[in-house]
Amino acid sequence: MNAVDLSRFSPKWQFRFNFFQQHGAPKEPGFKQAWKALSFGDRLKININVFAFFFGAIYLFILGMWRKALVVIGINIVLVIVTLFLPEIIARALFIAMNFLVASSTNYSYYLEQVKGKASWNPFEGMF
Repeated sequence: MNAVDLSRFSPKWQFRFNFFQQHGAPKEPGFKQAWKALSFGDRLKININVFAFFFGAIYLFILGMWRKALVVIGINIVLVIVTLFLPEIIARALFIAMNFLVASSTNYSYYLEQVKGKASWNPFEGMF
C-alpha cells in the first residue's frame, strides 16, 4: 500500500486522517475506545463537521465528493416529499437528523476518498 502524503492537508484534517488510519471506521470497537480517550474538543473534531452540518451536499461538492452529494440531495428530495404529509415539528426533526448524519459521516468519507482512494456513492460508509 502506498503511503499518502498528508502534508497537503490542514492540521485539522491531518489529525482526523491519522486517527482514522490508526483506529479504523467509526463502527469499529477500536475506534470507539480510542475516541472515548480523547478530549471533548478532539471528539468533536473527529466526529462532527460543522460545514457539512450547515451546508450538506454543497460542502460535499466542495470537497470533491460529488457522488455522495448527489445521494444526499436525493435523500433530501425524498424527505421533502415524505414530510409534506407530516406535522411540521416532525419534518424539522427529520431534517435536523439528516444534517447530523451528514455532519458525522463527512470526515470519515473524506478520509476514504483522499487516503484510501475509495470513491463510493454511500455517504454513510463505515458509520453503521
